[in-house]
Amino acid sequence: MLMNRWTAFGIHLTLSVVVFSALLGVISMLWFPGILFSIDGGWSGLRLIMAVDVVLGPLLTLIVFKPGKPGLKFDLSCIAAAQVCGLLAGIWIVHDARPLVLLQAYDTMYSLGAREFETFGEDPALLDGFSGSYPKLLYAQLPENEFSAEVINLRGQFLNDPLFMQTERYRSMPPDAGSVFRWADSVRQSAREILGGETVDQLDEQGCLLSYFVSPYTNGLVCFDPRSRRLTRFFALQNDSVEPQRQ
Repeated sequence: MLMNRWTAFGIHLTLSVVVFSALLGVISMLWFPGILFSIDGGWSGLRLIMAVDVVLGPLLTLIVFKPGKPGLKFDLSCIAAAQVCGLLAGIWIVHDARPLVLLQAYDTMYSLGAREFETFGEDPALLDGFSGSYPKLLYAQLPENEFSAEVINLRGQFLNDPLFMQTERYRSMPPDAGSVFRWADSVRQSAREILGGETVDQLDEQGCLLSYFVSPYTNGLVCFDPRSRRLTRFFALQNDSVEPQRQ
């Protein structure tokens, strides 16, 4: 019995879904773990891969497949080659955009990828010197004196030497992360005006350390859980709206 176009489409779609599922696991668990997948470009990049792998490839098979058609094998080979090339390009784009470090600098946590390091002339390979898996969990060491720390932060902003790219200050996040988030009280005061006192009180009860959050894709407020050492809540601040995301 000859295979018809719908059978060919079903086989192609099934294989594509299997490949896509494997990539989904890698991207969501290794490259963009936790809520980073939804707030830091993981889902945006995955949609590109899904469009090529799950939609475009099987759809082209459905269109061109016709039993006994001259040159059918060549057509299917071209579709497979195009799909593989598009898939590899999508994977490369997502991999290149993945966060390499979550850096707490003053009152803000920055998600930094290879592009940010290259923009400021820094080699991201320096992160290999820190223990732990990627993205590395680091902080920018500042003086204990509050005034001195604020001066360093402001100086970096005015001299185009941002604190988040002063790599000589990079340190691994200590087990007691509370000392690193010592500006959490001032962030919490701002959060009360933005999110409301009740929401902030609930976050306090959960042991949340509040910080501002900046990445190439979004900005807002983030909750860092010192016990799990992961980001657990995110509140996007765009166009005066607040959109919470939860792990």
